[in-house]
Order: sequence, then C-alpha cells, then structure tokens
Amino acid sequence: MQSFTMDHPATNMEDLYTSYKLHLFSIAYRMLGSRSDAEDMVQDLFISIHGHIHENIHNIKSYLSKMMINRCLNELKSARRKRISYVGHWLPEPTVQINEDSPLESAERHDTISYAFLILMDKLTPLERAVFILREVFAYEHSEIGEMFNKTEVNCRKIFSRVKKKVDVSSAKQASTSTRLVEEKELVSRFISGISNGNIQSLVDMLTEDVILIADGGGKVSAAIQPIYRKERVLKLLSALSQSRFPASKAQLVEVNEQPGVLLSQDGVPTGVICFEWDEPTMTIQRIYIIVNPDKLQHLAT
Repeated sequence: MQSFTMDHPATNMEDLYTSYKLHLFSIAYRMLGSRSDAEDMVQDLFISIHGHIHENIHNIKSYLSKMMINRCLNELKSARRKRISYVGHWLPEPTVQINEDSPLESAERHDTISYAFLILMDKLTPLERAVFILREVFAYEHSEIGEMFNKTEVNCRKIFSRVKKKVDVSSAKQASTSTRLVEEKELVSRFISGISNGNIQSLVDMLTEDVILIADGGGKVSAAIQPIYRKERVLKLLSALSQSRFPASKAQLVEVNEQPGVLLSQDGVPTGVICFEWDEPTMTIQRIYIIVNPDKLQHLAT
C-alpha cells in the first residue's frame, strides 16, 4: 500500500485529490451502484478532511479508503430504507462511453467494472460488499481490511469466503477476449436493427429460453415493474418497446461498463440504456437490463 507523509496538509490537498480521486470513486461506485452518488461522496470526503489531515497518518490511501467505505456503509443503510418505497426493480446506474475519452476519463473508464458485477454486489449485505470489494478488486490484505472494520483477520477471511460462495465471481468479471468483443458488438448491432425496424422475430435465436428482462423506470417513466421471464414474454415486451419508442427514438451502439450495449435517445436527449449478460458457450442473451429512470441518465446529457 502506498504511504503518504503530510507535512503541509492545506497545500497538499490538491495533490491528494489528484492522486486518490479515481481510487475513491471506484470504491464508492462499486459500493453504491451510482455514479452520481459516488461523485458526491468523493467531493464531500475531501471537503470534510480539508485542514484536518494529521501528520501521523502513515498510510493515507488506506485511511481515505476506510473513510470512503464508512461513508458508503452509512449511505447504504439509508438507501435500503428508500428502496422500500422504490417503484419497480432498482438497477445500478450504468457507465456509458459515448464520445472519445480525455486522458483522465480514459483512466477512470479503464477501472470500470462490468454491469453484472454491480448486479451481484446488490445481493450482498453492506459489510459483505465492502470486504469483497477491498479484497477481490483492490487486493487489500485481510489484516488491513480487519483494521478498517475493527475485526480480526480471521473474521474477514470468513466473510470473504462466504461471499465467494454466495456469488458467481466469474460472471462478474466477464473478461472479454478481442474475438468475443467483436462478436458481442455484431450481436448488439443486430439487436438494435431488430428493435429499430420492428423486426422482433429476427431476435428469436439471440435469446436463451430462460432469458430474463429487468427494467428500471423508478416510477418516473413507463417500465415493467416486475422482471419478465422466458423468451416468449420477453419478445412480446421488446415488440411493445419497439412500437412505442420507434421511429421517434434512436438506438446507438455504445460501451456500457466496458461492454457493448445500447443507448436510446430522442432529439439528442438520452432516454434509456440497454445492457446484456451473455451465455458464453452459446453467445446468446440470458439477461437484458433496461434503465430508463431519468435520474440515472442525467450524467449522459452533460
């Protein structure tokens, strides 16, 4: 872990922000599943520590990580209470690449995780999520994680082991080869053509028989409140989506959390994001996620 000696806290705050902004954002995004909330957390953290960093902090990265994790744990407690009144199925906020990256954006995007990872994280308790992310993603030692949560190293190992049994870690990583990435792009382009032109039958062999479609409108726009199961019903919903959205809408191939996905827009304003989970042996779609809650698309309009 990187050490950082603070001789003049006030004058070094800008260096701290530059050095650790992306790391802290990555923790918060994985913990909360929201880019906007993660960005707010980073800003608030640096505001709170301005002028309050002590010279006896020997590992500033670990110190800031602990602060961020604790803030996220508090936020998750509040967020889970809010979920009780959330209309429909809650989905994480996607990261979408539309234009060419700046160097900073490229570095941030390089550290993006798959959408499937965010879905899996939502199945865990806040503490399980924190331990798993710190160990699996950022390679913190169990002893370091224990210090962050005032737990023993053994206890952290048990939590981590329990989480790995609970979730399918391999499906979260989805490290696409260049060949598979090309195939995914071709299939998503075909999906776009099908829904744009109303040719839903062309999508039949792209879906697994037990495909699931999950939409998130947040009660702000029309969207399926419950998940849609099995191919026949999913095709009917895609047909309804095609008829209601096109030709007024435009569907564009983009990268969603580093994988091929779809951006829906109308008159240049983003109105939805579609991303997929694939059955790798057959390269067919086993999950479709449609995010149309405008609150989760605001960052795409800037």
